[in-house]
Amino acid sequence: MIIRHDIDPELYLIDPARFLAVVAVDSCREEIQIAYDNVDRMLKPSLVAEIEPEPEFRDRCDGMGTLIHPRWILTAAHVAVELSEEKKIVFAETAYAVQSIVIHRHFHNYSDEGDMASVKHDIALIQLSQPVMDVLPLPLYQQADELQKIVTFVGKGDFGNGLIGPDRVDAKMRIATNRIEQLDDQWLIFKFDAPPKTTALEGISGPGDSGGPALLETDAGWAVAGVSAGQGSRRFGEGYYGVWEYYARVSQYIGWIESVIQQPFAEQLTTDTAK
Repeated sequence: MIIRHDIDPELYLIDPARFLAVVAVDSCREEIQIAYDNVDRMLKPSLVAEIEPEPEFRDRCDGMGTLIHPRWILTAAHVAVELSEEKKIVFAETAYAVQSIVIHRHFHNYSDEGDMASVKHDIALIQLSQPVMDVLPLPLYQQADELQKIVTFVGKGDFGNGLIGPDRVDAKMRIATNRIEQLDDQWLIFKFDAPPKTTALEGISGPGDSGGPALLETDAGWAVAGVSAGQGSRRFGEGYYGVWEYYARVSQYIGWIESVIQQPFAEQLTTDTAK
């Protein structure tokens, strides 16, 4: 998550238990590379060998998703195309096997990096082999009144701020807020504003937050209004102040989601949750 530079970064951190339905669908452990330059290696080869530490590793998140039904995760198509059905996804310390991955049939990804005009229908569903236990799915926001509402982003992607962009990888769960400034039949569109004209926890998704939700707080609780797709970053740079970010507009995909799940969404959610 990319945040304001003038706010304590700790304010953006949250306990993952607060949003158990939001999960990393693509993550890994990677070795932290420590480089020694050629001068060190030439002048002190034996010393370099002695001081090189044991390998260190860090967690990295490469894509998020949201449990919207006991057996279905909503994510971005450009995240889902990188997944294997051999993948297991962990909810509340329990790993669940993937049964199938359904990508919107009209999905079209970037033709030019940083140009969202060419991206179409960046939305997908992941079916699990068995229902997730002890985690309540989040409902979908189905109203068409999203404009000017403030949403909450949730993700474990790369961390940074609006002055420097993505800067750190730590896979910690963070939230950020933003206001829906534009929308169309595919997208909720946000601008990463610089202080002082921002939301209190203004932010935008970082690399690895793709597929994560934009949540709207309703009288009944949180609902998924958007799915993180990408940024129109050619002018400003990814994660910098001024960049525009695009989330798939969930209210416009209710019919597609129901066609994949093969039952009216609200009805099946109620039925399966009761089992």
